[in-house]
This record gives sequence, C-alpha cells and structure tokens, in this order.
Amino acid sequence: MITGEGIQEIAQSILGLVDYAEIQMETETKLLQLYRTSIDNDTLKVFIMLDDTIVGDIQNIKLIGKSGNILLENPQPIVKNATKGLLVVFSIKVVEVMQ
Repeated sequence: MITGEGIQEIAQSILGLVDYAEIQMETETKLLQLYRTSIDNDTLKVFIMLDDTIVGDIQNIKLIGKSGNILLENPQPIVKNATKGLLVVFSIKVVEVMQ
C-alpha cells in the first residue's frame, strides 16, 4: 500500500518533470511558463494561464518535460478572444492499483 507520504513524494516527482507549456495555434506556437502547480492529497494540478496576449484558434495545449518530451496534452479546440483570460488545468491523480 502506498502511504500518504509516498503519494506526496510521487506527485512531487511528477511535478518536477514538467518544464513549460506549449500552445499550438492555427498560425503559430507559443511557449508559456507554468502559472501555478498544486498537490492536494492524491491529485496534482498544473495550471496554465492564457492571458489577453493569446488570441485565436488554439488547436492543442501541451505540457513539455525537462527532457523535451510531451508529457500531457489537451487537443481540445478552443477559440480564445482578447477580452478574457482562460485558465487551463492539467490534473493527475496518483492511485495504487491492487492486483
């Protein structure tokens, strides 16, 4: 059984792998720093803030690891205008699977 401390350590290790976000738009790709991260019990979250400088049709949002590999992605199309910001959250739950 994974202890509470073990889950925290695993979650922190996963967060340590994430370097930045890549926003793929119709005409260009933008790189963004992580807005915020959090760990709450067994769930870790990575927050990406799309402010008023990000405008247009977003095709994909990716979390890029320190290795340069894509760790997570959200290929859901989003139409973003300049009047409002948008907070995108990647959420991972750490669970033990008993066999």
